[in-house]
Amino acid sequence: MNIFKPARDLFLLRQLSFDAVAFSRWQSIIAISLIGLLTGFDPSMRASDPDMPPMPLTAALMLGLLSVWIGFLTIIKFLKWWLKRGDRWDGQGDLLNLTTASWLVADVLCAGLVVLGVLTIFTFPLWLFSMWVGANALHGAIPKVSIGYAIGGVVLSLIPAVVSVIIISSVVGGAMAIIGGA
Repeated sequence: MNIFKPARDLFLLRQLSFDAVAFSRWQSIIAISLIGLLTGFDPSMRASDPDMPPMPLTAALMLGLLSVWIGFLTIIKFLKWWLKRGDRWDGQGDLLNLTTASWLVADVLCAGLVVLGVLTIFTFPLWLFSMWVGANALHGAIPKVSIGYAIGGVVLSLIPAVVSVIIISSVVGGAMAIIGGA
């Protein structure tokens, strides 16, 4: 089994069980890493203060990879807690594979469009759709989770994820400034 068929089906808002995302974990690792690398190619990642040299491409790629992984793992951790509240989910099933497959198509499209120069404001609706796809996937795989509860979990999970990514980006940016200034 591979990640592509469930990713396509989830993008098309088909509800799947956890059995449908029983592909090998390495496929999720590669998919998340692909999204991270594409994020690193975002031209705004390399934009800098006029007084500073632009961030090297390798540093931008590493920052994109790191920020996507930190954000993704934070979302998964939050969703595990959120979905277990009120005995909605028993913890059975691969939540990492499910969320990776649900976000793969839309996130690769978003990141790819940004790399091609499409302004983020124009990719925002696709990013919102990605959140809907993720919530729909949770609702389909976990019968006790309503679509509203799933949307709430996805939206709320973004708060600690964004905070984590901002902290990581600030630390890496500060280190780059120190290294660049030396």
